[in-house]
Amino acid sequence: MAAFSRNGKPVGLDAQYVGRLPCAACGLRPMKLPGREGGVCIPCFAEERAAAGRRAASAGAWVAASFVGDPCLACGSRSVDANGWAFWCNSCQMQTAVALPPR
Repeated sequence: MAAFSRNGKPVGLDAQYVGRLPCAACGLRPMKLPGREGGVCIPCFAEERAAAGRRAASAGAWVAASFVGDPCLACGSRSVDANGWAFWCNSCQMQTAVALPPR
């Protein structure tokens, strides 16, 4: 399960896991961001967010936009990366924080 702060916001992955351990969802790519069941790669994070958005939208709830994806959803570049709590595209410079930085 993803870690949460006292205010209920997700907390990012500890730096010792980012890029070192395999994704908890697919097991193919390295962990880059926090997921529901542990650290996930960028494509699996995007898939989790899309599924959560569809569930919320079908329930009539507001859905927060997620710009995380591989390729970049803004410019289509595959030069994307994440550090455990933020995502960015090296081509168009778009950055998105997806969790609070770990302490």
